[in-house]
Amino acid sequence: MKKENNETMKKKTRNSLLAAGTALMTAAPAFSQVVMGNQAQVGTFLTSASNWLVTILGPGVFMIGVIMVGISLAMGDQDAMRRGFYVIGGGALIFLSSSVVSLIQSLAGQ
Repeated sequence: MKKENNETMKKKTRNSLLAAGTALMTAAPAFSQVVMGNQAQVGTFLTSASNWLVTILGPGVFMIGVIMVGISLAMGDQDAMRRGFYVIGGGALIFLSSSVVSLIQSLAGQ
């Protein structure tokens, strides 16, 4: 009796998986059309995000970092130079973000 229940469960599971697989295969073309239609929106989002980073957020964070490092140096903190190098590296990364986005877009084929 248990063996029959196990076989029945296996058949039901297999049928469910086949139905789910068929549904996924028929949905794939529709999904690809949606993704390809939104490709321009992704490029616009990346461009606007990089512009926001470079023009608004980047300079503010960089200036706060420079001010904090300057205060730490004035107070004689031993780790101020290390933090200064982190601020310089972070500022370079923020200000170069538009170039990084352009590189990613060119690698992605846009």
